[in-house]
Amino acid sequence: MGSYNFDKIGKKMPYRVPDTFFDDVENTIMINVRKRQNKRNVFKIFYRIIAVAATLALLLVIGSPDTTNHKTDFAEIAQAFDNLSEADQTYLLEVYQDDIFINE
Repeated sequence: MGSYNFDKIGKKMPYRVPDTFFDDVENTIMINVRKRQNKRNVFKIFYRIIAVAATLALLLVIGSPDTTNHKTDFAEIAQAFDNLSEADQTYLLEVYQDDIFINE
């Protein structure tokens, strides 16, 4: 490498390319970039749709009225209490006589 003289080369290009080479490279790169962007946009839209569907499903599950818990009126409670045996009625009255929440 020591015997090679770089001064002989000067500013002359050591290779040649076709005149439209750089335009073709630019067009090819832009086509590939657009393809990737289109794929990314499709995935973004898909994931957003999935996220919205999951959010709506969650809201429906959380926000739906619970059909298993219904309010009972006093008549139903009195009827259930009357259906108990006398021993069970006495036990319930003894247990809940001092309950702070019932006796408010």
